[in-house]
Amino acid sequence: MKLVLPVLNFNLGYTLECGQAFRWERYPRTKGFDAGVYYGIIGRALVKVRYDNPHLILESDAPLDKEEISEYFGLNDDLKRILGEIDVDKNIHKAIAKFRGLRILKQEPWECLASYILSINNNIPRIKILIERLSELFGSKLSLDGIKRHTFPKPDKIANADLKTLKGLKLGFRARFLKNAARKIAHKKFSLEDLKNLSYDEAKERLISLEGVGEKVADCVLLFSFKKYEAFPVDVWIKRYMESTYFNRKKVSAKRVGEFARQHFGRYAGYAQEYLYHYVRCK
Repeated sequence: MKLVLPVLNFNLGYTLECGQAFRWERYPRTKGFDAGVYYGIIGRALVKVRYDNPHLILESDAPLDKEEISEYFGLNDDLKRILGEIDVDKNIHKAIAKFRGLRILKQEPWECLASYILSINNNIPRIKILIERLSELFGSKLSLDGIKRHTFPKPDKIANADLKTLKGLKLGFRARFLKNAARKIAHKKFSLEDLKNLSYDEAKERLISLEGVGEKVADCVLLFSFKKYEAFPVDVWIKRYMESTYFNRKKVSAKRVGEFARQHFGRYAGYAQEYLYHYVRCK
């Protein structure tokens, strides 16, 4: 199936390679964000996507729902207005000028949660490896244009997996956190669906009740899956940058950074975070 969606003010490379999602690969693997096409998983489908201004072009052997795809890529976001609201100082202005067109994805909640549990004390290349190992062992096979991938395993698959098997995939201490979260979701003791109707603070409190899920992981899930734009994930990169730029090099807590960001950037602080994060990582 082929789907063509008109969209302006969009950059596919910035959106898929800014660190918010881990299952997209660019072919050919050249340097730069504007070459080649991307293959990745959306739901249960392996998708090929490219951007030929002003059209986002997707192909898959599976059915593609226009509204679902539009939501996934953030095409319904009024990016011009959002960037206008967060463009409040010279620092964020530089990031916006360099990476305009970056949009926040709306990822599947369980896969997003699991992926960010695997991100704890980890780096992006290794996170990708761990996700692929899990998917190869517990997911279903997919193929497109000779490229073979696997769906991300559902919670019950992880819940029923032996902890030793999970640790054998080199998940380390994250294996227990992942299995416990999967078990709660599979056994209906925790509902990701319920988070949609909660306020940001309520949803975050609920997520942090899961073993191993701290403020950063919770904020990532709320921003990249539920589009709660108040979320401002604070990892090592962002904390160091914010302290240096906005706190006169003074050491402050991640919680204080988040509070400041929501006040400083406003209701779309999460968008500011992602632009600054990508800007800092690419410097």
